[in-house]
Amino acid sequence: MRAALQRGLTRVGAALLLLALPVLALSQESAEGAAKGFPVPLAQATYSVPESQSPAVPWYQHLQEAARAYGVDVHLLQAVVKVESDFDPYVVSRAGAIGLMQIMPATAAGFIGLRGTKQSLSQQLMDPAINVHAGALYLRSLMDTFSQRLDLALAAYNAGAGNVRKAGNRVPANGETPQFVKKVTALYGSIKAAAYLTEPAADAAAFSPAQPTFVPQ
Repeated sequence: MRAALQRGLTRVGAALLLLALPVLALSQESAEGAAKGFPVPLAQATYSVPESQSPAVPWYQHLQEAARAYGVDVHLLQAVVKVESDFDPYVVSRAGAIGLMQIMPATAAGFIGLRGTKQSLSQQLMDPAINVHAGALYLRSLMDTFSQRLDLALAAYNAGAGNVRKAGNRVPANGETPQFVKKVTALYGSIKAAAYLTEPAADAAAFSPAQPTFVPQ
């Protein structure tokens, strides 16, 4: 009986050794890999939460701040800046619109209240922070004026509120305005859809305080 028990213990020990061999081999491979600069296998890696990173968008911090300050979707601001200036803070249009959101100095002086200091209005509007805040506040006002109608607010941003009213509260049919509205609206939709796949839901909601009304053209 003692011999049978001894044989049983020997078999159990051999089985445990066989089970332990893969683990020992994995540990040895991990140690060798680490010494050689190779990645540690997933089973041996320490889990850590990756740091959140801002989207790779120029001037994104200013867009975030303006979005929060004036209740405009940050993705809409991003789309407007892309179409208006392609993120160039120093671009000036033939009509005299300046910077990221292509603000006219008269608009900044009259509507937004930006006044000349040691720097001219034009110089101030080339500052990304000033320009984005000015453009976001102006767009917020137009959204309120046209009852959250995104197409009319964008048309007014491009052609002026007076021209939208003259067109019977429609997007003016002439000039660059219809194309501008289509470009911004399409890009806004694309950016927003992509953001939902990459941003936490809380962040997306924080930057979308009011949902604009879309009206098919």
